[in-house]
Amino acid sequence: MRKFYCIAKALLLVLFLQLSVNLELYAQKDAFFFYDENSNYRNVDGVQAPELPRYHGLQDNYQSSVPLGNGLIALSLLGVGYLTMKSRRNTKKRNNKSFFVLLIILGLNVSAKAQNYYFDKPVESSDGNNMTVFGQLKIDGEFADENIEIGAFCGDEVRGRAFIRKQGSMYLFFLMVYGNANDEIELHFYDHSVGTELNVVGDFLITYSSSDTNLNAGVVDYYTVTYKFIGTDKDWNKISNWQLISDLWAEPQNATQLPSSNPEMIDDIIVAEDLDATLDYIVKDVEMMADVTLKITSTGALEIIGDIANTDENALIVDADINGTGSLVHNSDGVIAKVNCYLDNSSVTRNWNADWHFISSPVANQTIESFIPTEENYDFYSWSEFNSTWYNQKKDNSTTNEFYTDNGFDFAKGRGYLVAYENEGYKKFSGTLNNGDVTYPLSCSTGGELVTEKYTGFNLLGNPYPSYIDWEAEGWTRDMLELQTVWIYDDDVNNYITYTLGGVATNGGSQYIAPCQGFFVKAASAGNFIMTNDIRTKSKSAFRKDNDENIFKVRVNGASGQDEIAVVIGDNDDVFKMFSLNESAPSLYINKGVGNYTVVYIDDEESLPLNFEGGFAEYTISLSECGDSFDAIILEDKLTGKNVNLQTESYTFIHSGNSNAERFVLKIAQSSQPEAQSNFAYINNGELVITEISGDATINIYDIMGRDAINRVRIMGRDAINRVRTEGFVSGVYIIRKIDDKGIKTQKIVIE
Repeated sequence: MRKFYCIAKALLLVLFLQLSVNLELYAQKDAFFFYDENSNYRNVDGVQAPELPRYHGLQDNYQSSVPLGNGLIALSLLGVGYLTMKSRRNTKKRNNKSFFVLLIILGLNVSAKAQNYYFDKPVESSDGNNMTVFGQLKIDGEFADENIEIGAFCGDEVRGRAFIRKQGSMYLFFLMVYGNANDEIELHFYDHSVGTELNVVGDFLITYSSSDTNLNAGVVDYYTVTYKFIGTDKDWNKISNWQLISDLWAEPQNATQLPSSNPEMIDDIIVAEDLDATLDYIVKDVEMMADVTLKITSTGALEIIGDIANTDENALIVDADINGTGSLVHNSDGVIAKVNCYLDNSSVTRNWNADWHFISSPVANQTIESFIPTEENYDFYSWSEFNSTWYNQKKDNSTTNEFYTDNGFDFAKGRGYLVAYENEGYKKFSGTLNNGDVTYPLSCSTGGELVTEKYTGFNLLGNPYPSYIDWEAEGWTRDMLELQTVWIYDDDVNNYITYTLGGVATNGGSQYIAPCQGFFVKAASAGNFIMTNDIRTKSKSAFRKDNDENIFKVRVNGASGQDEIAVVIGDNDDVFKMFSLNESAPSLYINKGVGNYTVVYIDDEESLPLNFEGGFAEYTISLSECGDSFDAIILEDKLTGKNVNLQTESYTFIHSGNSNAERFVLKIAQSSQPEAQSNFAYINNGELVITEISGDATINIYDIMGRDAINRVRIMGRDAINRVRTEGFVSGVYIIRKIDDKGIKTQKIVIE
């Protein structure tokens, strides 16, 4: 009876505490606890990319949750279980103190919330004491809300952390601080709404006292600090060019570090003198004073996570030169700026005449007229997927021209255009920077008066932002695409570069698409192609997969340009080949009968046809990349009969200009084989022993150059053995291929 009496008392106490206590507890993030998300966020048969105009100066268009909720039930059950065990072990002496403490914890009317803390877990003091600091926080005169986390520090050691919480109509903090007598405790602040530690001025020090269990801090009033650029040499990276501004000080203070130099803090800046951003920076708010310029140079990148106050298009410039383009990531509407696009015509010096560029506007309402070449024989085109036609802007200004049906007389947002100018240099976009979602309607025509089936689905798009965009990023809506690939014409190689989602690139392609850059995609169906702010990035670095042992790339170089194909072990869609705009430029591609491809995926193929086209010139074929999965990549020239191992040497040849495109073959020896393909050959007493022969079998032995060393056909019984004397063999590595009833197996072996 006494046991049941005690249990009854415990239940009554739990009920009483639940009814009388109204308090939120904030639990660590744990599988048992509910997580409140609101608390914290490319002109042949088959399918191919559009053929571009072959020369300049045409006067017409060109056809071509968790199951246990907040976890209190689990905790309760665990607690009861613990107490039961404890009770059984100790029937004479009961730990009533622990019992009642647990009851108190279970009895609280709790809403357990997970917290993603910024500050580290506090270190408890050696004397086991603690104190509570409570009060309100003002920042620049405004009460801080629940986005603010407070950290208590003794030197570099965290002694406490807590979030500001709303209690009734007030925002309060209750901060438990662990300390030792006379420790000086300094408060730090982190704003979870912007993901930055606040750059605040004014020290708030607490002298820890074990005798004070509570410290009412009242209203803690802090002021944020702003960096002001006052230098005359435009150098962002010189500390002496910056001042610290705060309402707390009568006069500005000298900066002790650069804005954006601390990755844990994001600063406001005032631009009072001309300023160049030459590296990567991130700031919060930017204020532009009168008659000054903030320029993001070709080597620079700037992200503004807050607002930018700018009403003069000459005050904010994203610059470019032959080496690249600057990058600006911003989040404000109505920002006026200039974005420079540098078009390099260096191909003139390399004796080819393409000089084509894909461009796109990063600003709204940019007129096309100022971009129309005035020189004879130079062009400005728009691509129509529906009619498989390049519309020539220089033809006329009639309303039948597609230029004037999609966006009036302005660049269409998110659309790419084809241009060629006589002279290299800058093209300048001026106006309101594009911001937010950009929707472009893709077409995929199955009819049309002029439609060419092999061009179906190819749409020329453009980067709509003043920043680089990332093809690997979330934030694209591209479900309607047939291939997750972009094609960009690159005048530097006189050919197309490609990049496919997942990291396979040709001709130096990258996941990053530059500002003002147009690019082709291929749609499988019509639909809205959406680009959002999430695809923007400051990064310009070329992407490279960490694991590329299953890829090899073959490159051809000549005086008129470069081209490249990629072969990948795997299962994916092959990437269509887009031919160079210049007929004399070299072209490599794999023909599979139904189309030509620049990237192909293979399983256990031992050879691939390698097609080549180009003008009358000397060319060199080499491996530009080769993974560990390949023992040998042999290039066979069917015209000369030569075999070259591209892993050890390149191959130089003369092309007449009208030779058969089907000139070369790639012979592939893969080192990695399926588990079933274990070794079946070995050397024993001067003999090459080949085992596990089943049925009608063909055995080929190749040297490392891909030449036949021996060819034998044997009809043997199951698991037969064939022996070949090796005294006539030159020492080296050989590839053994066995074809029998069980399939094809290959093995590399060394004969000495």
